[in-house]
Amino acid sequence: MLDQNASEEDVQPFSFVADDDLARRAELDRPPELPLTEAIRHATRETGSGTSWLKDFWGCLNGPGKLSASEYFYYRLYAGERNANATQRYVGKAAQAKMHRQCCDPKWFAAALDKLHFLTVMHGAGVPVPHTVAVFDPKSTRDHPQLISRIEALEALLEMPGSYPIFAKPIDGMYSIGALAMTDGGNGWAHVRGAGQVPVSEVAAYMQRMSGEGYLLQRTLNPHPDLQTAMGGTVGTVRFLVLLGEDGPVIESAVMKIPTDGNIADNYWRTGNMLGALDKETGEITRVVTGTGPALRELTHHPVTEAELIGLKLPEWHVASALCRRAAMALPGLRTQSWDIALTNRGPVAIEINWGGDLNLHQLAHGRGILSPTMIAHLMRNGYTGKLPA
Repeated sequence: MLDQNASEEDVQPFSFVADDDLARRAELDRPPELPLTEAIRHATRETGSGTSWLKDFWGCLNGPGKLSASEYFYYRLYAGERNANATQRYVGKAAQAKMHRQCCDPKWFAAALDKLHFLTVMHGAGVPVPHTVAVFDPKSTRDHPQLISRIEALEALLEMPGSYPIFAKPIDGMYSIGALAMTDGGNGWAHVRGAGQVPVSEVAAYMQRMSGEGYLLQRTLNPHPDLQTAMGGTVGTVRFLVLLGEDGPVIESAVMKIPTDGNIADNYWRTGNMLGALDKETGEITRVVTGTGPALRELTHHPVTEAELIGLKLPEWHVASALCRRAAMALPGLRTQSWDIALTNRGPVAIEINWGGDLNLHQLAHGRGILSPTMIAHLMRNGYTGKLPA
C-alpha cells in the first residue's frame, strides 16, 4: 500500500511517452541494426585473422536463412569453431517471416494478435491463464464482464487499493511495449515498477494513448518459489517453439527468458535480461547468455541472486510441456507456434502465443541455428520452397 501522506518530494518524476514506445515497437519489428563499422573492427580484432570470415559472411547473406549484415554480427557467427554448414542454419528475420507465413493460416492469426481473444480460446480449452481484473476499451467495441470504456472509470479502478497488484498490457501489443507493472495504489497515485509513484490520471492517459484495441489489466503473477530464489521476484516465462503436424504438437526448442529485477518484463531487448537454453526433455538450463553482437556473453550465475543457473532444472517441467502441447492443439491452423508459459506459485500458466514467433531467442540461447533436420522437414511438409540446408 502506498503512503497516502507522501509529499511531492517523495514522488519520483516520470513521464510516459507513448509515441516513443510506439516507435520502439516498429523498430523491433525490423531486423536488428548494429553499427557495422564497429562490428567489423571487433570481429577482425577478436578472430586475429584479418577478414578470413568474409567468405562465411557472404554465404550467410545469400544462404537459406538470408541473414542481414547486422544479423551476422548480432549472432557473432565469426567467432568460435562454427563451419559454413553450422552458420547457414541460422535464420534471419526476413526469411523467418516467409517460413512462418508458409506454415500458418492467416485465418488463425487472431488468437495470437488479440490478447483478449486468446484468453477466450484458452478458457474454452481449459488452459490456465492469468486472472483478468478489467478490460479497458475506450471504443466500446467489446463485451466483457469487467469492461471499462470511460477513462474516468479506469481512473476510479486505479484509485482502489484492492485492484492491485496489476500487470497491464495493450490487447494488440507486442514485445511488452506499453506494459505496466503496478504494485499498489490509492489516493490519486499508482506505484509503477520502474517509475515510482505516478498520478493515476497520467497512467490512464498513457493507456488511452497506447490502446489501439484496448488494454488488458490482469492480476500480477508470482514466480514458483524455486525460481524466485534463483531468479528474483519478476516472473520469467519459458518460450516453447512448437511444430504442429499430423502426429500432433512437437516441442522443437525451449528457452527460459530470465528478467533482471529492474525490468518489468522478460523480453530480451530489455537491457540486462538473459536467456537460458533448455534441455527440452528435462527442463535443465544448459547455457545462459545476455547481450548481442560484441556484447554477447555467457553467464553461469544470476547477476543479482548469485544463484548458479547452469544445471538448474525448472520446476514442474513435464506439467508445463504437457500444458503447452495441449494448448497448441486448440490452434491447428498455426503449424509453427511460439508459446510463453509462466512457471508460477500456482503452477504453469499460459501467457500468450505468437504465430511463428521470433527464432532469434532460440538461436542466441542455444548458440546454434534453428534449421535442424526436424525444422527443415517441418518446412518442407508445409510446402516451403525457399532454399534450405542439405
